[in-house]
Amino acid sequence: MTGRRLAVAAAGGVVVVVAAVLAFRPAGERTPAAGTAPAIDTVDLAGRRVRLADHLGRPVLVNFWASWCIPCRKEFALLKTVAGGRADVLGVVFQDSPGAAAAFLKDQGATWPGLKDPGGRIARAYGVALKPGIPVTVAVDARGNVAARHVGELRQADLDRLLAAAGAAP
Repeated sequence: MTGRRLAVAAAGGVVVVVAAVLAFRPAGERTPAAGTAPAIDTVDLAGRRVRLADHLGRPVLVNFWASWCIPCRKEFALLKTVAGGRADVLGVVFQDSPGAAAAFLKDQGATWPGLKDPGGRIARAYGVALKPGIPVTVAVDARGNVAARHVGELRQADLDRLLAAAGAAP
């Protein structure tokens, strides 16, 4: 085989591998397209109905978390600094027991709801999966559009970037 044929064959092999990875990755690893945020219509841990649509007109941080997740626990205090002020926070409980999640919210004095995610449908819609994992925070602007996304523990600079993208006043 000549050098050119070998290079073409290698390039073709790379294209096939990349296409296979993209085609067969789990749906939960896909991120939502820019535009309208996926709908959230569920109940919180106390049984009250919560809908993302009810928060139109305000920036919202949709935070996927669990009580067993150490980075989630660490970022909780930071989320408390903005909840109800610069933005609303909706905390989607990710693969955690309702009892453990409710106890953690109570212990931390959360001012936002912990949302149940039956069958993981909200997580799938927002592209949240076990890999790369949680926490994941999605900024939704006042018009209901996905403005930005952060995977991993929030630091102040990350939070500021999400809030700015969502149009939250400083």
